Amino acid sequence: MKERIIRRTKEEIKKIKGRTDHVYVQNTSDKEIERQVENDPDSYIPTDEELKKFKRVHEDEENE
Repeated sequence: MKERIIRRTKEEIKKIKGRTDHVYVQNTSDKEIERQVENDPDSYIPTDEELKKFKRVHEDEENE
């Protein structure tokens, strides 16, 4: 099967409407998120030690 690559500019991507249900995400409790993670074999909650190793990523000023 031949791979099809679609290229888009930043401007085009900004115009694309996402499918995220922001109301649902905002209203999901920490306990519910933990249950979702427990039921998803591809996901896990990082330990406090792992979180300490995380580094903040600075967004590109153009993306703000």
